[in-house]
Amino acid sequence: MKARAAVLHTVGAPPPYAQSRPLRVEEIELAPPGPGEVLVRVRAAGLCHSDLSVINGDRPRPVPMALGHEAAGEVVECGPLVAALAPGDHVVMVFVPSCGHCVPCMEGRPALCEPGAAANTAGTLLGGARRLSMRGAPVNHHMGVSA
Repeated sequence: MKARAAVLHTVGAPPPYAQSRPLRVEEIELAPPGPGEVLVRVRAAGLCHSDLSVINGDRPRPVPMALGHEAAGEVVECGPLVAALAPGDHVVMVFVPSCGHCVPCMEGRPALCEPGAAANTAGTLLGGARRLSMRGAPVNHHMGVSA
């Protein structure tokens, strides 16, 4: 499936970003969702300070990366093992994926999920996969959303 994303190719562009233009909206390929994953048609999204900290290099992440993690939309497709959502459901994405099994998750602090933080740093989804590509090369995820 084809989609459009705000893709960061190099880190450290100088502000103002309206002039240096560190992001390019580009066509990417989106693979079907894997186990425990859902594909969402994004209806609204924005960039926030977390995205800016990746652009300016304060938060090192691998590039190319599809930024944006504050988003809302509609579930289009569910991967295997997804039981709580169905196509047509309206959802709001969370800013950190959570495994539900690590100590912070078990203590009710999913925003501190250790595997989620590791996936964010690596530019992958929680299970370690990447579902985005461009011209055959992988594109990294931002915070498990890449809206």
